[in-house]
Amino acid sequence: MKIETSRGVGAAGGPKRTGAAAAAPGFAPAAEGPARTAATAGVSAVTPLDAILALQADEPPGQRRRRQAKRGRDALDVLEKLERALVLGHAPSALRAELEQVRHGAELTGEAGLDEVLREIDIRVAVEAAKLDRMLGRA
Repeated sequence: MKIETSRGVGAAGGPKRTGAAAAAPGFAPAAEGPARTAATAGVSAVTPLDAILALQADEPPGQRRRRQAKRGRDALDVLEKLERALVLGHAPSALRAELEQVRHGAELTGEAGLDEVLREIDIRVAVEAAKLDRMLGRA
């Protein structure tokens, strides 16, 4: 068996001709078929991530805003607990996990004013978490 490496893979040709144009001389097809056939699109399986993204895309417009506003209120509550613990002289190390928890889950709401306030709250939480780490000797 001989393997030829000089021939490259050619480009796929256009649609095949049917009917009289494709028939060899002296040969006529018995019945004319459709001039063109539509190509079917490949069907892919829906992955779990696709399903989750589809569900998130269908959420009501105010749901993300409410969820992020609640996250902002929770972050302010944790900051207030931290302030109270520092003023009273309690060890705030237990609040470190709460600070970390409220930092996660940030997403844009599409409302510029709310997004800016939430961004400022997130910055304050990050600063307080860093200060707490430094005070506890973790940094």
